[in-house]
Amino acid sequence: MTDFWKDRLLQCPDVAATVDEVTVHILADWFQYEEPATVKLLLRAVEIFAKHRNMVPQLHILEPYVLNCCHSADSDIVMETLLVLRCLVENLTWQDSSSFLVQLAFTLAPFFEEKSEHLRLAAFEIYRSLLAKVRRKVLVFPLKHQVLNLLVPLVLHMEDVNIDVAQICRPILRRVATILGWWKLKAIFAKRDTWTILRALQRQPFNSGVLTEHLLVSSSQTWFLPSHGFLSKLEQKANKALWFLKQCEALFNSPQARIRQAAVWFAGQIIQTLGTEDTNEIEEAYSALRHMQEDGDPMVSCLARQTLYVLEAKEKQLVDTPTSCFCSRRSRKGWF
Repeated sequence: MTDFWKDRLLQCPDVAATVDEVTVHILADWFQYEEPATVKLLLRAVEIFAKHRNMVPQLHILEPYVLNCCHSADSDIVMETLLVLRCLVENLTWQDSSSFLVQLAFTLAPFFEEKSEHLRLAAFEIYRSLLAKVRRKVLVFPLKHQVLNLLVPLVLHMEDVNIDVAQICRPILRRVATILGWWKLKAIFAKRDTWTILRALQRQPFNSGVLTEHLLVSSSQTWFLPSHGFLSKLEQKANKALWFLKQCEALFNSPQARIRQAAVWFAGQIIQTLGTEDTNEIEEAYSALRHMQEDGDPMVSCLARQTLYVLEAKEKQLVDTPTSCFCSRRSRKGWF
């Protein structure tokens, strides 16, 4: 039977409704063949199943295989997968599929820095649809931490070279503010520019319960559990600063010069708020900034040099006037 007729057969409501668990497991096994034509047909089948409300249990079996297709070496398969994921998000309910939707939120994160504009835009569109299903009462670990981990990337992608991506970030940020109850920030997200929003983020307090022993921290495209010592620092007054600094450092690897430039600028602003107890994190940030001096984009490398110059000059000033060191740092940390 040709792919065309298989596809037409699957679209028949009566046929789709008769697909039992045994059949779904067979389909799941076929995903492992990784033959493009077969995988595309299977993805279309998943999309069809998603439109049948009574097939949620069968979809749960196939969802991990669909997510795995996001890592395919075939860009066409990846794009097809994202389109199917968008359909799944639109048709599934939070009540029936919360675990899958949370996992999807983590799967999408690397695509925010994807070189392909089509893939990048699709990821942001799916993330917007996903957040539309989230209510404040269900925003708990680990999704809450993922939402917060993506704050800086969302703001910086307002500078994205793709105008559609840049524009979609604003409504996503407004949705984030609504879920978190950040009403003042919601107004700022709606109208202000990137730099004003970044400054406002620095002043926005986090709830004390946000930073727990399970906190996830972004490093490049890897998600890991931080050490106890790092968590202890995060639970101090400057916790938000360190969290945002890590997000900036991850964006130093962005393929877009404008994103890297904004990340360098914000990192410089954050470092100035840190105190002597944050020495290790400051040294790591300095090292990353020194590396950015060799960035291939002259605007980014120049800003990195200027940022280091300003930071080192201020540090030298603090060393030369020890009586003002403590007061100066305490004053800056007061922002948090």
